[in-house]
Amino acid sequence: MRVVIIGLVFAAVILAGGTAYLLRDYISSQQAEFAAMVPKAPTTKILVASANMPIGTAVTNANTQWLDWPEDGVQDSYLLESKDDKIQATLKKEQYIARRALSKGEPITLSRLYKSSDPGYLRGVLGPGMRAVAVRGGAESAAAGFIMPGDRVDVMLTHSMLNTAMQRAGPDVAKKFKGGMLHTSETILENLKVLALDQNVDEFKGGAQIAKTILLEVSPKDAEKLQTAKAMGKLSLILRAVRGDVKDDRKLKYTTDVEVSPLLSNFDQIISGGSGTTSISKSKAPARAVAPRPVYRAPVAPVAPKKKQLSIYRGTAAPAAATGSTGSTAQ
Repeated sequence: MRVVIIGLVFAAVILAGGTAYLLRDYISSQQAEFAAMVPKAPTTKILVASANMPIGTAVTNANTQWLDWPEDGVQDSYLLESKDDKIQATLKKEQYIARRALSKGEPITLSRLYKSSDPGYLRGVLGPGMRAVAVRGGAESAAAGFIMPGDRVDVMLTHSMLNTAMQRAGPDVAKKFKGGMLHTSETILENLKVLALDQNVDEFKGGAQIAKTILLEVSPKDAEKLQTAKAMGKLSLILRAVRGDVKDDRKLKYTTDVEVSPLLSNFDQIISGGSGTTSISKSKAPARAVAPRPVYRAPVAPVAPKKKQLSIYRGTAAPAAATGSTGSTAQ
């Protein structure tokens, strides 16, 4: 009896496995037939980047490839493959380089490339009507070396010109700001593109590196502002976020030392002895003890010794007087 039960269980397992296999095969065949019935959208081969291409990368067969692209998504600027065209060979022979960074799979167009034989590489990288201006770098003024070509930055100027302007405006204006306003930091330019660090137009392979000079893409007017700002004070570059950047709606974007220092912001209240703060006494400081001047006195002449009188008796006669400075002289 036990043998019969085991045989039935074994047969049921085999039957279930066979049924599952046949069902899967049937579904696969149906899917293949359905896919064959759906018409394929017409495609055209276009030239795309087969790897990430930073700014300044030379275009070769190794970093480009032909990829099927839907015809309805093909733009006039795309490079199309044809039997008699040798676009890849031409781009390599003419030494075309990337004008801007290209991502893997991104279509390549001539507007995104620049012919290296043309005069001035940066002239091809600059946008129409734009200028390139270099500013001093460094760890403190350039986000500790984490600013890379292609990043977006703001330019901040720190100066002490506000105090000079208040003095020129007159004593009445200067009295209103007797608590400080010697140093001011203000954002003078925003969202500028970084073209190069020193002589490098590509990201450093080793990560962050501190550059001595940073090349920025600016408008002609902004170029004048930068040159003037260099003479006014210290410039710093502030790295902007790639996405999710919050817009600053302030019309005048600046911060003074009075806003930074609680002491300076409460200076008027402190010197007037206001409540809640430690007042500074207005009484005069105690005078410093001054040693008396020595009095000049003329030298005193030595006093002559007092003369002594000596009397000499001779017999019964009266004494004869005799005087001397140190003794007596007989007469």
